[in-house]
Amino acid sequence: MRFAFVLVNGRTPFRQTSCMQCCEPISGSYLREIATRLPYCDHQCYALFCETLAKDGVRAAS
Repeated sequence: MRFAFVLVNGRTPFRQTSCMQCCEPISGSYLREIATRLPYCDHQCYALFCETLAKDGVRAAS
């Protein structure tokens, strides 16, 4: 499974947005997942999302 993201520095999303993993408000820099365009406040939240998705994919394949 491949994951790709864009790192956005010094810019906030157009609308007030929260991190999809921890629900904290997005501020000056954030990650945006390319395929879904969902925002994450930092690489740690994005990594947790990827781990969860991978585990769910393994469970679904079993």
